[in-house]
Amino acid sequence: MNAPNRLWRIASRPVDAVSRQNFLWVEEPMPQPGAGELLVRVIYLSIDPVQRYWLSPDATFGPPADAGMPMPGRIWGVVEQSASPAFPPGTLVAGPGIWAQWCTLPVAAAEPVPDWPGIPLLAHTSLFCMQALTAYFGLLEIAALRKTDTVVVSAAAGAVGSLVVQMARINGCARLVAIAGSEDKCRWLHEQLGADVAINYRTSDIGQALDAACPDGIDVYYDNVGGDILDAVLARINAHARIACGGFISHYDDGGQPRGIHNFQMLALKQARAEGFSCFEYVPRAGEAFAAIRRWHEQGRISYRAHLLKGLEQAPEALAGIFAGRNTGKTVIEVSPPPPEKAS
Repeated sequence: MNAPNRLWRIASRPVDAVSRQNFLWVEEPMPQPGAGELLVRVIYLSIDPVQRYWLSPDATFGPPADAGMPMPGRIWGVVEQSASPAFPPGTLVAGPGIWAQWCTLPVAAAEPVPDWPGIPLLAHTSLFCMQALTAYFGLLEIAALRKTDTVVVSAAAGAVGSLVVQMARINGCARLVAIAGSEDKCRWLHEQLGADVAINYRTSDIGQALDAACPDGIDVYYDNVGGDILDAVLARINAHARIACGGFISHYDDGGQPRGIHNFQMLALKQARAEGFSCFEYVPRAGEAFAAIRRWHEQGRISYRAHLLKGLEQAPEALAGIFAGRNTGKTVIEVSPPPPEKAS
């Protein structure tokens, strides 16, 4: 196979907002799989907020991301070359890849994509992915959702938040409040995903909006953003509230100067709990989450929306777009044509 491989390498670490200038578009020879590796043609590339964090000098988890290296990212693709009987050519796989048209994937890291009727490959990028683990275990285990809870979800129209909103409605809660950054997103969250109230933080005083939406206080907060919204929620938590700290997107572009939290004392005053976690801890239990999500999908109780962009060349702008609020749902790059959908 003599076709060239196009990919993005890291040119520099962003000081504040990530941009195309932090990446280098290159054309290189086709990678050759070594012993224990697969050659994969990338079909879908996941673009996630955590990739911005990987570019930070203080990143403490995830793949290495130094200048000159290919930009890492989770991929779904088709095996083109393989010496492994477990992954013959033509097998659909997922795993830790790079921003490239083709990449090598260690057999030990490759995950076969289940051939589930009625669930196209694109659905796997949004429903059966790391963000789904973050949503499922963050809400049901870290936050320990109860049917009597008033639940608030930030970044609720994103890849994680939109699943959290639906999972809270499926599993039951007393009141569900979603926070997002546009009227269109708020309308989607309220009318289609089941939020009782959707708050546009760009046009609302967040404290006043939370007072109106949560007159009895807040029992569960699923935090994807940190910053001022976390502070406003802390001021309104009930006794024994649970905060699942799944992300801090408001800090990724702060130039290494994060704002302090003013209402941290409320955790002690309300005997509340805030707990950070990572989806990587729950990978061994992925089957548990995915079985539940598949069941809900088959029942028509959970859906997904992909912010789909075609062409690998769009990857840097797609990552920057997450922080500008240009996506609704999961941001995915279509790198090459997907397989035909099978009838359900």
